[in-house]
Amino acid sequence: METPVEFQNWSNKWLRGMIHRPSRVRTRRGGPSVVFFHGFTGDRMESHWIFVKCARALAQAGIASLRFDFYGSGESEGQFTDVTLRGEIADAAAAVEFFRRQKGIDPDRVGLVGLSMGGAVAASIAVQSAARALVLWAALAYPQDLRALAAANTQPIPGTDGGREYAGHVVSPRLFDNLDQVVPLKALAGYTRPTLVIHPEKDEYLPLNHPEDYFQAVGATVKEKVIIAGADHTFASVPWEREVISRTVDWFTRHLK
Repeated sequence: METPVEFQNWSNKWLRGMIHRPSRVRTRRGGPSVVFFHGFTGDRMESHWIFVKCARALAQAGIASLRFDFYGSGESEGQFTDVTLRGEIADAAAAVEFFRRQKGIDPDRVGLVGLSMGGAVAASIAVQSAARALVLWAALAYPQDLRALAAANTQPIPGTDGGREYAGHVVSPRLFDNLDQVVPLKALAGYTRPTLVIHPEKDEYLPLNHPEDYFQAVGATVKEKVIIAGADHTFASVPWEREVISRTVDWFTRHLK
């Protein structure tokens, strides 16, 4: 079952998403679930619909999930120029609390999965949200690197207040405000639940020190790092995608169910 939903974030703006449910929840308290956090310029479907495919695979395995658009992305309220990392972290916390209150969801068995900048978001809230398990896909470990990435991959837009273009999106200078105050590696040091780090070997944006540093930083004793041979940043090939989804579903099946 797939149900469109909307809920309010920390500033009472509307975020929109989709809940996937297994065909049957066998316990009165509810079953395990996962919340997805998309990447920079992404949305709740993500590149080549990998979030949709993973959510449906999780449902087949008996695990519910929520995919949603951060404020300023996808079909949620706001403009992309409103996007900030700290705002997305607050949105993520609101999404987890909203999902925990839904029928058929066990509030004590919620996992998180984040892609790229969404991985930094997931790592940042894993402890405060009491996530039961965590999966990071091509996750950004150093938010301050966004400045260099933007300089290398965007073009200035004349007539704007410092705006730059990336793939048809207007990136506001506000994105880079207070980046040094967001330290996902430090946040994850206190996280002791099972953690899976999946990273592409040929990531064109985030080199292999990002997954290695996440793997070393996390406080979990049950943890695993997987490098997908030959893969690009969004795992944009059928074999790469299948491996990411298979490993993710297996991880949550073992550690949430």
